Amino acid sequence: MTTITTGLNMGGPTAPPGTPEAIDYSVAPEQVSLWQDAWRRFRRNKLSMAGMVVFGLIAITAIVSIFWTPYTLYQEGLGDITNGFSRAHPLGVDASGRDELSFLMRGAQVALEVGVLTAVTTSVVGIAAGLLAGFFRGWVDTLISGITYIGYGIPNLLIAFLILFITNRPSIVNVIVALSVTSWMDMARLVRGQTLALREREFVEAARATGTKDLKIMTRHVLPNALGPIIVQATFLIPQAILFEAFLSYLGFGLPNPDPSWGAMVSSGLGDRFLAYHTIMVPALALLITLMAINFIGDGLRDALDPRQAK
Repeated sequence: MTTITTGLNMGGPTAPPGTPEAIDYSVAPEQVSLWQDAWRRFRRNKLSMAGMVVFGLIAITAIVSIFWTPYTLYQEGLGDITNGFSRAHPLGVDASGRDELSFLMRGAQVALEVGVLTAVTTSVVGIAAGLLAGFFRGWVDTLISGITYIGYGIPNLLIAFLILFITNRPSIVNVIVALSVTSWMDMARLVRGQTLALREREFVEAARATGTKDLKIMTRHVLPNALGPIIVQATFLIPQAILFEAFLSYLGFGLPNPDPSWGAMVSSGLGDRFLAYHTIMVPALALLITLMAINFIGDGLRDALDPRQAK
C-alpha cells in the first residue's frame, strides 16, 4: 500500500489532485517571556546562584535576630575576650564581655535595612529625575543634569558628614538619607539615557499619537522597557550602601553605641586585634561575604538581563 503525502516530495508518489492536505500535528515551540529567559540564563551562573543562597541565609539570620539572639545585646561580662571561640560563645566575646554572635546577627539586620532601604530610596529619586530629564528634555534636562553634575563635584563623604552634622542625631533613618542623597545621581543618569533612547521608539510615538498623557507614557511604556538596567543598578546599590554605612560607623559617624553595626564592630575590635583577633576578623569576614554575595547576584542579573554585556 502506497502512502500518500502532500507538499514537496523527494522522488516519492504524489497525491492526486483534490486530495486534502495532511495536517501537521507537531507541537509548536514553547513561547518564553523576557523574564523567563533571563531567569534561565541567571540559573546557569553558578556564582550568582551561590550568592543567592548566601544572601538568603544572611536575610534569614537578620529576620531571626529580630525575635531571638543567643544573648541580649546589652548583657556584659559574659566571658573573657582572651578565651576566643567556645561552646558558650561560638564567635567569642568583645572587650566588654558581650557575645559576638548576637551582635553579628543584629548587625546583619542593620546592614540589610540600610542597604535595601537606601537602594529603594535612591532608585525612586533617581528614576523620577531620570525620566523627567530624558522625556521632557529642554530646560528640565538642563536643570536636573546641572544638579547631577554639582553632586558629582562634591565628595560623597563630605555630603554625608554635613547631613549627619545637621541632624545631630545618628540613626538608621539619618544614615539612609545621607547615603541616598549621595547615590541617586548614577541612577538618574542611567534612567535618563534609557529614556532618551526609548522616547523616539515606535510604540511611544503610537501612544503619543493616540492622545496618551505624558505621565502614562513614562510609567506604562518607557519605564517597563528600561527595568532591566534599573534592576541591575539597584542591586549594585545595596553593597555600596552597606560598605558606606560600615565606613561611617568605623569612623564613629554611623549608628551610636551600643547599636550593632559591622563597621562599628570592626572599629572597636581594631584595638584588641593583637589580644583577640576574632573581634576584628568576625565582622570583617561577615562584611566581605555579604558584599561578595550581592555583587555576584548583580553580575548574574547584568548578564541575564543584558546578554550583550555577558563575558
